[in-house]
Amino acid sequence: MDALLKSRGVQRLVVLGLATDYCVLATVLDGLRLGYPVLVVQEAIRAVDLNPGDGEKALAAMAAAGAQFE
Repeated sequence: MDALLKSRGVQRLVVLGLATDYCVLATVLDGLRLGYPVLVVQEAIRAVDLNPGDGEKALAAMAAAGAQFE
């Protein structure tokens, strides 16, 4: 995916969707690890919260890794 994004000139990722504590978290952390600035649209994400608080933990992990939030 990184090669595809770079070949298309993508310089920043904007992430939204379901499963804050799974898919969104993994996408954000992968993007940051690859060196992309990442913006998470908080009003457009929702957690599964299989365990209460998982969504909040995911948000904290994203913030700690350097994600920005809108």
